[in-house]
Amino acid sequence: MTVNTPPPASAPTDRILRAILSTVVAMLCFSILNAMSKTLSTSGYPVIQVIWARYVFAFAFMLAMFLPRSGLKLFSIRRLDTQVVRGLLLFFSSYLFFHGVVYLPLATAAAISLSSPIIVTALSSRLLGEAVGPRRWAAVMVGFVGAMIVVRPGHADFDWHVLLIVASTVCSAFYQLFSRRYGQTERPDASATLATIVGTVAASPFVPFEWMMPTSAWHMVLFVGMGIMAGTGHYFLTIAYSQAPAAVVSPFNYTQLIGSAVMGFIVFHEMPDVWTWLGAAVIIASGLYIGYRERVRYRQGAKRPG
Repeated sequence: MTVNTPPPASAPTDRILRAILSTVVAMLCFSILNAMSKTLSTSGYPVIQVIWARYVFAFAFMLAMFLPRSGLKLFSIRRLDTQVVRGLLLFFSSYLFFHGVVYLPLATAAAISLSSPIIVTALSSRLLGEAVGPRRWAAVMVGFVGAMIVVRPGHADFDWHVLLIVASTVCSAFYQLFSRRYGQTERPDASATLATIVGTVAASPFVPFEWMMPTSAWHMVLFVGMGIMAGTGHYFLTIAYSQAPAAVVSPFNYTQLIGSAVMGFIVFHEMPDVWTWLGAAVIIASGLYIGYRERVRYRQGAKRPG
């Protein structure tokens, strides 16, 4: 950093704005992706076929986007074993989510999945060696309460399919932990591409036993569209995290709840109940506070837990 000649005042702001806009676009893509997957699954297509199509067409999309620019470096991986585990965690997270969202409103599933940063914070002390102070532990507990409000175990309206979303969220949290621990040693485009390869390979052996030919051109469009939405979403998310710190980007992941609620209402005429919105508000408040504490720690050089 140059001391005597600071960069233009607009440059940092432009980067942060670009990161925020990229995150919002990514969350919109994921909301559309989830709506597409639910449409296909409720139309009779096996979930394994739906998730296979999501990975295959995402891989094709990423090849078209990254290969001309990166060449063979797109397949250059330093820690193949770690990246395979990371890809499998993402695959199982997607598989469980796609199963659960068939039976649940999109907004309810999205609200539960928003608790993944809270799980990451709870586990980062042991798995990443990061200091987690009492204030962030308190936020983790508040977020857990919010998740319980959405899930409502033991309530008469309890739907066991929410457990699939909970399991998906846990897998997503471990995926994020692996990404945080090893992400600095790999190219972002290579990591994203390998994750789609792992997902394709994991799903392919099961597809022939449950294959169902698309019954309409619209369904074929949805199959291809899932891959495009997945690839585009991860591409913009990569841009976001390259332009601004995670503590700045992460809070805008919560816009996925808005996108999911809108898509659920437009496509499936779903209206989440008041408890879902209340629990989501608690989860978001907890996540925002955790993000705020992360930002404070970065400014302090991560010297003190918080």
